[in-house]
Amino acid sequence: MRALITGVAGMVGSHLTDALIARGDEVIGIDNLSYGSMHNIAHHLDNPRFQFLQYDVLDGRAMEACSEGIDIIFHLAAVKKVGEHGLLYPTLSVIGKGTLVVFGAAAKNGCKVILASTSDVYGSGIPPFRETDPPVIGPSYVKRWGYASAKLFAEQLAYAYFGDFHVPMVILRYCGSFSHRSTLQVGGHIPIFVDAILKDKEVIIHGDGSQTRPFIHTHDLINCTLLAADKEEAVGQIFNIGGEEDISVLDMALLIHELVDTGKPIKLKYIPIESVFGQYEEIMKRSIDMTKTKTILGYKQQIPVREGLKLIIEKWESIHMGG
Repeated sequence: MRALITGVAGMVGSHLTDALIARGDEVIGIDNLSYGSMHNIAHHLDNPRFQFLQYDVLDGRAMEACSEGIDIIFHLAAVKKVGEHGLLYPTLSVIGKGTLVVFGAAAKNGCKVILASTSDVYGSGIPPFRETDPPVIGPSYVKRWGYASAKLFAEQLAYAYFGDFHVPMVILRYCGSFSHRSTLQVGGHIPIFVDAILKDKEVIIHGDGSQTRPFIHTHDLINCTLLAADKEEAVGQIFNIGGEEDISVLDMALLIHELVDTGKPIKLKYIPIESVFGQYEEIMKRSIDMTKTKTILGYKQQIPVREGLKLIIEKWESIHMGG
């Protein structure tokens, strides 16, 4: 199979490249490196079955050219959640226009598309979230809702191209993934906690830390992504991909501290949620229903959260701490 990955130098994109190359596929990866790191894909640069191109997903001509002769496009490129003091336009532009560009290229060149969406689209609905649940999105004047709204628009584009132009596609709603390639900027709180605890710094907790998330090691997320890409029954459908263990933010910090075992007390610092996200209503519980994913895709978790944390701590020490 010949695959094109947008956002190839990010956490998910680089791990997906590893998996595709390992099974004998060819990969063209594009990334503008605004968030991704060349370090994540450096070990593939001399491989004849891998080609890296520093392009922006908004470049329609480049995307059309890159997707010629491609069987499947994994569209991962995005600008992630924005806080009260961040810029909203890049999130809306990259996700909205970027997805339009990707599906336009796929329609022209006969490619299948795997669209990376997010569990954020469920908004403030009632968990556990199922793929058929309606989104409950907050007011437009709250910046944080821009990410979820943009991803919902991307999903609508996917269905428009599937229905109107017969582009085969699968939508994957990712939730809570982590690995040693997570970034401190957009990788969620696990890498932030690991880095802070290893360096004996303050661990910042938003609110009281009681909000829970279903964490999944990226190894399992990639396995599930490939199942979705390979199964014909998945075409035209949406699947949740996330962990099966709901853990609170505070408990995650304490667990990481236990596993790092520095011999020093953890330095917790609590800050108000509104100081980071403004009027955004924090989603306190984001558990997802994985029944459909297990039934249709045959997904089975391979790495429990505790084992996944041990892996990220070990790798983080080696890469970032000189260990």
